[in-house]
Amino acid sequence: MFNKQRSTARIILVIIIAVLIYNEYIVYSLKKWFSWPDIHCDTSSKCIKILLVADPQILGEQYETNFPRGALTRWDSDRYLYKTFQKAFYHVNPHVVVFLGDILDEGSIATNEEYGRYMKRFYDVFNVDPSVKFVFLPGDNDIGGETEPLTIGKMERFQRTFRQSGIIQLGHTDMFKVNRLAYTIPKLEINARHLQGNRTRIVFSHLPLLLRPSSFVQQVVTQIHPHAIFTAHDHKSLHISANAETGEERFVEVFPPSTGPVWNFQLNVGLVHELMVPTCSYRMGAVDMGFGVAAFDGNTDTMLYAVLWLPSRFTQLYVYVITLIMVCYYDRVTFVYEIRTVEYVKCFRKIIK
Repeated sequence: MFNKQRSTARIILVIIIAVLIYNEYIVYSLKKWFSWPDIHCDTSSKCIKILLVADPQILGEQYETNFPRGALTRWDSDRYLYKTFQKAFYHVNPHVVVFLGDILDEGSIATNEEYGRYMKRFYDVFNVDPSVKFVFLPGDNDIGGETEPLTIGKMERFQRTFRQSGIIQLGHTDMFKVNRLAYTIPKLEINARHLQGNRTRIVFSHLPLLLRPSSFVQQVVTQIHPHAIFTAHDHKSLHISANAETGEERFVEVFPPSTGPVWNFQLNVGLVHELMVPTCSYRMGAVDMGFGVAAFDGNTDTMLYAVLWLPSRFTQLYVYVITLIMVCYYDRVTFVYEIRTVEYVKCFRKIIK
């Protein structure tokens, strides 16, 4: 009986280790190898690659309060973001990483002490090569503006945290940070360099623009004349194109989860393209999560775009639950079988006596 119990324990241990290795390591590598496309420009002299991070929403302490559940959910969410971001970053090797807002889930309601703890976790999660350019946009969960009031104090706290101007220039690109929550549009000073007309203009906004037309959106289009717009907030993957001069005559299509096709857009053809990037957090109620990737080739005036779709963490957690139930059931059945075997042996001995 002792050898049988030891054999059962070994089988259970092997099952648990196999599930752990698959859920925590193999599934991420499989997704990267078989689903994520390679994004690269035909020419490298004027190529800018951008990794787009939408709505990571580092979980806070006010909504996730029950111990130990709150601590476990924050820990698991941070680990998922860390692992997937590391995979995406080194797969893309971007020149720029853009956080499209809602960096924190409770940034708008956090005290200064909580805010400091959240930001420390944020930097621990998104810890990569410091030589890469980072761009940060505020979302409604960072500064208010949707369910929570937008205040100057919240905006100033966000600005003090990241200390970044509204326009970032890199290579042949001018990147504009538009804030639809506060209705602000950064203005680029005119000089000879930008009158050449051969620079790529990119707009980043947390809230969608072309999808929700307004006078503010029209100002963005007519003042900046962007070639591409990247937005977040809705946790979906969409493509919206419109007239580059007016922002009207819109066309909307869904970019569904798949094996990772790469979309090729020709710039300077009278259209402006808005790409809505899905959330990268599995805690936001979205079924499909991913990171956006864009590559701008200044020599050919083209933009490549793809979504690096992520494995479902909830599926992994369900696998853990099912494995636990199966192990418990197997252990119980084995225990009952052994008890009955002992009883049968005792009964048989009585009979033969």
